[in-house]
Amino acid sequence: MKVVFTSHRVENLPFLKKEFEKSDVIVLEEPKNDLLEKVLNGEISVESYLRFVDTQFPLYTRKLIEMLREFRGKKILQIEPYLEEVEKLREENRGDERVREIERKVNLAYLDYVEAFMRGDFDEIVEKVIDFAKADAERFVTRDKMRADAINFDCAIEAGVMHTKLAEFLDAETVSIPELIAEKLGVEYLEPPGNILTKSFIYGFDCERELLAARSLIYVTLTKKEELLPNDVEFPHFLYEQKLIRFVNKLDYEKCERLFFKLWRRKSI
Repeated sequence: MKVVFTSHRVENLPFLKKEFEKSDVIVLEEPKNDLLEKVLNGEISVESYLRFVDTQFPLYTRKLIEMLREFRGKKILQIEPYLEEVEKLREENRGDERVREIERKVNLAYLDYVEAFMRGDFDEIVEKVIDFAKADAERFVTRDKMRADAINFDCAIEAGVMHTKLAEFLDAETVSIPELIAEKLGVEYLEPPGNILTKSFIYGFDCERELLAARSLIYVTLTKKEELLPNDVEFPHFLYEQKLIRFVNKLDYEKCERLFFKLWRRKSI
């Protein structure tokens, strides 16, 4: 059993493919839907699949489906119980009460952040980012435990880079695609400040949470939202994000405050 840490980046797919090729069973990090088997078998087009599924990464999803279609004879499963329960809560107002309570906490923490942002007090905004990270950490742990409980067979498992508890619960071998890219480029891989902040709650280690939260606000504001394809640059997302992390890691709290409001004023013009 192997957990492959990745993200929804087209540039990651060659590494993901290499790991998937080694296993007869592949587990995708997404809730089950009835259309996956049809699109993999060619019963419906990729375009039709993209119209019906809810994805924030259409280019990635298209390339992923095209890649999965090449795997003849492999069993491809969608296992993500937490997200399936979230769908039940949204569509049918029923589902796991533990999931309902965690989603309530996360949503309230996000609303508190939005209200703090509207008031324009940077210290309060940072405080609410930390509160959100704490709630999100609980969600990550619960989500990973539910997923681990549903996987009791040998397979290759797609997982986001924050789902390290999943591998621990499964006692599984791990591969980190961002670290593989960093190794190929001969650079040190750095985690975004927000990831470190959230992991500090997951694992209970000490850190400068206020500074990490302040840096995370700059990082999130400057991160490119559009999907980038590896053309002239092989790893466009990785290089941009690592450069951005190195930039924000040089900022102290006061510089983060000044830059945050400067960036948002520019966005509102």
